[in-house]
Amino acid sequence: MLQRIVLGFVLLAAPAKAVTWHADYVFTAAGVTVMEARVDISPGGPGVPYMIETRTRPRGLATIFFRGEQVSHSEGVWQGARPLPRLHRSSGNWRGSPRRTLLEYSASGAPRILTLEPAQDRERTPIPPEALPGSLDALSAMLLLARQVRDTGRCEARAQIFDGRRLTRLDLTTDPVRQADSGGQPSCVIESRLVAGIPLDRPEDAQPARSVVHFGNPVQPDAPMIPLRVELASRWWGTIQVVLMQVSRGAP
Repeated sequence: MLQRIVLGFVLLAAPAKAVTWHADYVFTAAGVTVMEARVDISPGGPGVPYMIETRTRPRGLATIFFRGEQVSHSEGVWQGARPLPRLHRSSGNWRGSPRRTLLEYSASGAPRILTLEPAQDRERTPIPPEALPGSLDALSAMLLLARQVRDTGRCEARAQIFDGRRLTRLDLTTDPVRQADSGGQPSCVIESRLVAGIPLDRPEDAQPARSVVHFGNPVQPDAPMIPLRVELASRWWGTIQVVLMQVSRGAP
Protein backbone atom coordinates (compact mmCIF):
# COMPACT_ATOMS: atom_id res chain seq x y z
CA MET A 1 0.00 0.00 0.00
CA LEU A 2 1.43 3.37 -1.02
CA GLN A 3 0.35 5.02 2.22
CA ARG A 4 2.60 2.68 4.18
CA ILE A 5 5.43 3.26 1.72
CA VAL A 6 5.15 7.02 2.09
CA LEU A 7 5.22 6.90 5.87
CA GLY A 8 8.26 4.64 5.89
CA PHE A 9 10.75 7.19 4.53
CA VAL A 10 10.10 10.15 6.83
CA LEU A 11 13.19 10.02 9.08
CA LEU A 12 14.44 13.53 9.73
CA ALA A 13 17.13 13.83 12.42
CA ALA A 14 17.33 17.42 13.60
CA PRO A 15 18.33 19.53 16.60
CA ALA A 16 15.69 20.76 19.01
CA LYS A 17 14.58 24.09 17.60
CA ALA A 18 11.23 25.65 16.82
CA VAL A 19 12.15 25.78 13.14
CA THR A 20 10.38 24.12 10.23
CA TRP A 21 12.41 22.39 7.55
CA HIS A 22 11.10 21.42 4.12
CA ALA A 23 12.44 18.47 2.16
CA ASP A 24 11.39 17.38 -1.34
CA TYR A 25 11.77 13.79 -2.50
CA VAL A 26 11.04 11.79 -5.64
CA PHE A 27 10.14 8.09 -5.73
CA THR A 28 11.27 5.89 -8.62
CA ALA A 29 10.51 2.26 -9.45
CA ALA A 30 12.55 0.49 -12.13
CA GLY A 31 14.02 3.88 -13.02
CA VAL A 32 10.62 5.50 -13.59
CA THR A 33 9.38 8.33 -11.37
CA VAL A 34 6.10 7.30 -9.72
CA MET A 35 5.61 9.78 -6.90
CA GLU A 36 6.80 13.01 -5.31
CA ALA A 37 6.66 14.05 -1.67
CA ARG A 38 7.04 17.17 0.43
CA VAL A 39 8.02 16.77 4.08
CA ASP A 40 7.55 19.59 6.59
CA ILE A 41 9.04 19.05 10.03
CA SER A 42 9.55 20.95 13.25
CA PRO A 43 11.60 18.42 15.25
CA GLY A 44 10.98 19.83 18.71
CA GLY A 45 12.89 18.88 21.82
CA PRO A 46 12.77 19.55 25.58
CA GLY A 47 9.78 21.79 26.14
CA VAL A 48 9.24 22.17 22.39
CA PRO A 49 6.50 20.05 20.70
CA TYR A 50 7.32 18.29 17.44
CA MET A 51 5.32 18.34 14.22
CA ILE A 52 5.80 16.42 11.01
CA GLU A 53 3.65 16.38 7.87
CA THR A 54 3.98 14.63 4.53
CA ARG A 55 2.20 15.43 1.27
CA THR A 56 2.55 12.96 -1.57
CA ARG A 57 1.27 12.92 -5.13
CA PRO A 58 1.59 10.28 -7.84
CA ARG A 59 3.57 11.12 -10.95
CA GLY A 60 4.02 9.52 -14.34
CA LEU A 61 2.62 6.01 -14.77
CA ALA A 62 1.38 5.95 -11.17
CA THR A 63 -1.32 8.48 -12.04
CA ILE A 64 -3.06 5.72 -14.00
CA PHE A 65 -3.68 3.85 -10.74
CA PHE A 66 -3.75 6.60 -8.10
CA ARG A 67 -5.23 10.08 -8.08
CA GLY A 68 -5.21 12.99 -5.67
CA GLU A 69 -2.99 13.79 -2.73
CA GLN A 70 -2.15 11.87 0.43
CA VAL A 71 -1.57 13.99 3.54
CA SER A 72 -0.33 12.64 6.88
CA HIS A 73 0.28 14.76 9.97
CA SER A 74 1.58 13.97 13.46
CA GLU A 75 2.31 16.10 16.49
CA GLY A 76 3.43 15.37 20.01
CA VAL A 77 6.05 15.97 22.70
CA TRP A 78 9.29 14.37 23.81
CA GLN A 79 9.77 12.41 27.00
CA GLY A 80 13.51 12.01 27.18
CA ALA A 81 14.55 10.29 23.96
CA ARG A 82 11.09 8.94 23.19
CA PRO A 83 8.36 10.73 21.24
CA LEU A 84 4.89 10.80 22.78
CA PRO A 85 2.32 11.44 20.04
CA ARG A 86 -0.72 13.51 20.84
CA LEU A 87 -2.47 13.52 17.47
CA HIS A 88 -2.16 11.76 14.14
CA ARG A 89 -4.33 12.27 11.09
CA SER A 90 -4.21 11.19 7.48
CA SER A 91 -6.45 11.67 4.47
CA GLY A 92 -6.35 10.70 0.83
CA ASN A 93 -7.76 8.38 -1.76
CA TRP A 94 -7.17 4.71 -2.44
CA ARG A 95 -8.35 3.58 -5.87
CA GLY A 96 -10.89 6.39 -5.97
CA SER A 97 -12.25 5.83 -2.45
CA PRO A 98 -11.63 8.50 0.22
CA ARG A 99 -9.83 7.35 3.37
CA ARG A 100 -9.54 9.32 6.60
CA THR A 101 -7.96 8.48 9.94
CA LEU A 102 -7.77 10.53 13.12
CA LEU A 103 -6.05 9.17 16.23
CA GLU A 104 -5.83 10.92 19.59
CA TYR A 105 -3.46 9.78 22.33
CA SER A 106 -4.02 9.84 26.08
CA ALA A 107 -1.38 10.99 28.55
CA SER A 108 -0.53 7.31 29.12
CA GLY A 109 0.17 6.81 25.40
CA ALA A 110 -2.96 4.85 24.52
CA PRO A 111 -4.37 5.70 21.07
CA ARG A 112 -8.06 6.34 20.57
CA ILE A 113 -9.72 6.21 17.16
CA LEU A 114 -11.80 9.32 16.51
CA THR A 115 -12.22 8.86 12.75
CA LEU A 116 -11.75 5.79 10.58
CA GLU A 117 -13.20 5.91 7.07
CA PRO A 118 -14.13 3.47 5.78
CA ALA A 119 -14.89 1.90 9.13
CA GLN A 120 -14.00 -1.57 7.84
CA ASP A 121 -12.13 -2.07 4.60
CA ARG A 122 -11.76 -5.87 4.89
CA GLU A 123 -11.87 -8.69 7.44
CA ARG A 124 -8.75 -8.68 9.62
CA THR A 125 -7.28 -10.55 12.55
CA PRO A 126 -8.12 -8.87 15.89
CA ILE A 127 -5.78 -6.43 17.61
CA PRO A 128 -5.42 -7.13 21.35
CA PRO A 129 -6.35 -3.94 23.26
CA GLU A 130 -3.48 -4.50 25.70
CA ALA A 131 -1.00 -4.23 22.80
CA LEU A 132 -1.96 -0.64 21.93
CA PRO A 133 -0.64 1.47 24.86
CA GLY A 134 2.83 2.71 23.98
CA SER A 135 2.36 2.21 20.25
CA LEU A 136 3.28 5.08 17.94
CA ASP A 137 1.98 6.46 14.70
CA ALA A 138 4.36 5.87 11.79
CA LEU A 139 5.74 9.42 11.64
CA SER A 140 6.50 9.54 15.37
CA ALA A 141 8.16 6.12 15.12
CA MET A 142 10.46 7.45 12.45
CA LEU A 143 11.38 10.38 14.68
CA LEU A 144 12.40 7.81 17.27
CA LEU A 145 14.88 6.37 14.79
CA ALA A 146 16.06 9.87 13.83
CA ARG A 147 16.78 10.64 17.48
CA GLN A 148 18.84 7.45 17.76
CA VAL A 149 20.86 8.40 14.69
CA ARG A 150 21.45 11.95 15.90
CA ASP A 151 22.47 10.99 19.41
CA THR A 152 24.43 7.79 18.80
CA GLY A 153 25.25 7.57 15.09
CA ARG A 154 23.51 4.20 15.08
CA CYS A 155 20.02 2.88 14.41
CA GLU A 156 19.21 0.41 17.17
CA ALA A 157 15.57 0.80 18.18
CA ARG A 158 12.25 -1.01 18.25
CA ALA A 159 8.73 0.35 17.95
CA GLN A 160 5.15 -0.70 17.32
CA ILE A 161 3.00 1.28 14.89
CA PHE A 162 -0.78 1.46 15.04
CA ASP A 163 -2.60 3.12 12.13
CA GLY A 164 -6.20 2.45 13.17
CA ARG A 165 -6.38 -0.91 11.38
CA ARG A 166 -3.00 -2.61 11.70
CA LEU A 167 -0.33 -3.15 14.33
CA THR A 168 3.17 -3.33 12.86
CA ARG A 169 6.45 -4.06 14.62
CA LEU A 170 9.58 -2.25 13.48
CA ASP A 171 13.06 -3.60 14.25
CA LEU A 172 15.77 -1.04 13.44
CA THR A 173 19.46 -1.91 13.14
CA THR A 174 22.65 -0.43 11.70
CA ASP A 175 24.13 -1.87 8.51
CA PRO A 176 27.89 -1.78 9.26
CA VAL A 177 28.95 -2.61 5.70
CA ARG A 178 26.90 0.15 4.10
CA GLN A 179 27.94 2.57 6.83
CA ALA A 180 31.61 1.89 6.10
CA ASP A 181 31.03 2.34 2.36
CA SER A 182 29.31 5.71 2.93
CA GLY A 183 32.19 7.22 4.88
CA GLY A 184 30.71 6.60 8.33
CA GLN A 185 27.25 8.06 7.79
CA PRO A 186 24.67 5.66 9.27
CA SER A 187 22.67 3.33 7.08
CA CYS A 188 19.62 1.97 8.87
CA VAL A 189 17.93 -1.34 8.13
CA ILE A 190 14.21 -1.36 8.94
CA GLU A 191 12.45 -4.71 9.17
CA SER A 192 8.69 -4.28 9.44
CA ARG A 193 6.29 -7.08 10.29
CA LEU A 194 2.51 -6.92 10.53
CA VAL A 195 1.58 -8.62 13.80
CA ALA A 196 -2.16 -7.88 14.11
CA GLY A 197 -4.88 -6.54 11.87
CA ILE A 198 -3.70 -8.90 9.13
CA PRO A 199 -6.16 -9.13 6.20
CA LEU A 200 -7.74 -12.58 6.19
CA ASP A 201 -7.72 -12.61 2.39
CA ARG A 202 -4.04 -11.57 2.23
CA PRO A 203 -2.12 -13.57 4.84
CA GLU A 204 1.08 -12.86 2.89
CA ASP A 205 0.95 -9.33 4.30
CA ALA A 206 2.35 -10.79 7.53
CA GLN A 207 5.67 -11.56 5.82
CA PRO A 208 8.48 -9.22 6.95
CA ALA A 209 9.57 -6.40 4.64
CA ARG A 210 13.05 -4.86 4.63
CA SER A 211 13.95 -1.25 3.80
CA VAL A 212 17.22 0.69 4.08
CA VAL A 213 17.67 4.39 4.90
CA HIS A 214 20.94 6.15 4.02
CA PHE A 215 21.60 9.26 6.10
CA GLY A 216 23.88 12.14 5.19
CA ASN A 217 24.35 15.89 5.38
CA PRO A 218 22.67 18.03 2.72
CA VAL A 219 24.55 20.83 0.97
CA GLN A 220 22.88 23.53 3.07
CA PRO A 221 25.35 23.99 5.97
CA ASP A 222 22.88 24.43 8.84
CA ALA A 223 20.43 21.77 7.66
CA PRO A 224 19.82 18.72 9.89
CA MET A 225 21.02 15.25 9.06
CA ILE A 226 18.30 13.71 6.90
CA PRO A 227 17.90 10.72 4.56
CA LEU A 228 19.63 11.33 1.27
CA ARG A 229 18.34 8.07 -0.17
CA VAL A 230 15.92 5.34 0.88
CA GLU A 231 15.39 1.84 -0.52
CA LEU A 232 11.78 0.96 0.24
CA ALA A 233 10.43 -2.55 0.11
CA SER A 234 7.13 -2.74 -1.79
CA ARG A 235 5.06 -5.81 -2.59
CA TRP A 236 3.57 -4.15 -5.66
CA TRP A 237 6.46 -2.13 -7.14
CA GLY A 238 9.57 -4.04 -6.10
CA THR A 239 12.25 -1.87 -4.48
CA ILE A 240 11.39 1.81 -4.63
CA GLN A 241 14.20 4.35 -4.56
CA VAL A 242 13.47 7.60 -2.70
CA VAL A 243 15.95 10.42 -3.38
CA LEU A 244 16.25 13.82 -1.71
CA MET A 245 16.00 16.62 -4.29
CA GLN A 246 16.27 19.71 -2.09
CA VAL A 247 15.96 20.91 1.48
CA SER A 248 15.16 24.38 2.75
CA ARG A 249 14.54 26.17 6.01
CA GLY A 250 11.16 27.74 6.71
CA ALA A 251 9.97 30.36 9.13
CA PRO A 252 9.87 29.53 12.88
